[in-house]
Amino acid sequence: MKNDLNTDLPLFLAHSLELEQESAQRLREFADTMRHHRQQALAALFDELATYSDLHAQEVAAICASHELPHLKPWEFTWPDEEPPETGAYASLRYEMQPETALGLMIRQETAAADFYADVAARSADPEIVKYAAEFAAEEREHARLLQARLTTLQREGDTAPPAPDIDPPHQPD
Repeated sequence: MKNDLNTDLPLFLAHSLELEQESAQRLREFADTMRHHRQQALAALFDELATYSDLHAQEVAAICASHELPHLKPWEFTWPDEEPPETGAYASLRYEMQPETALGLMIRQETAAADFYADVAARSADPEIVKYAAEFAAEEREHARLLQARLTTLQREGDTAPPAPDIDPPHQPD
């Protein structure tokens, strides 16, 4: 791609919007998976986190409303890894996971999103991109901090449980 999200504000905003929308969608998929496996507490947690991603996506969309964003195909986005940084990998989801594991996963995702935005802010010379990227990074760090506080409270209250045994582990080739 010729344009660089560190120098092209509409491209950066398109990435930011996609990041938040993908995060909410994946969290809902995780919630559905947990419901399927009768993990209602985890389903509710993932649904709650998806709602927060929706709110952040709405904030980003409001900023985007005054810009003409490029229409990118999925493979035209430039991410540090294969998927947007706030999107949990399907492989990280386990039906036997416990709330503390889910919270740890979400903390890593929020931190990855914050690092993505901070990197854009550090590399960009465009004051608007720097402003938005720094704001988004701070918001993601605050999300990670809130999730960490929630995890700490959960651990302090002793509500942690050992992971349920995996009755159908994936086959590992020799």
